[in-house]
Amino acid sequence: MVVVFWVLFASTVAALAATAWAGIRGRRRTHFVCVAITLTLLYATIRMTRSLVENVTFREWDLAFHLNFAITATALIVPVAITGIGYAMRGGRVWRLLHRTAVILFVVAVLVATATGIWAFSRAS
Repeated sequence: MVVVFWVLFASTVAALAATAWAGIRGRRRTHFVCVAITLTLLYATIRMTRSLVENVTFREWDLAFHLNFAITATALIVPVAITGIGYAMRGGRVWRLLHRTAVILFVVAVLVATATGIWAFSRAS
């Protein structure tokens, strides 16, 4: 189970990187496909995390600390999606700036959630 989690996690990170690359390059169709793949993998990773938490003993405070960032990162998908759809439908500098800002905030939250998750896992028994 732990191996499956790490494979899903690594796949999610790779898909997120591909999504960002396609978006930066302006490859809209590829970007949209990568978004769908990333969200599917993220969902699978989150589901596997629930199983992991049931079978690995995490320190309560460590897990709570990590979950603050993980939940924030997940919630930031909403403004990324809204601004991405706005940019795809309307175009323009404002929507592009809003989307870029939302993506940057999301990526920072994901990086912090990743770091705190690895930290919590390293201290688990």
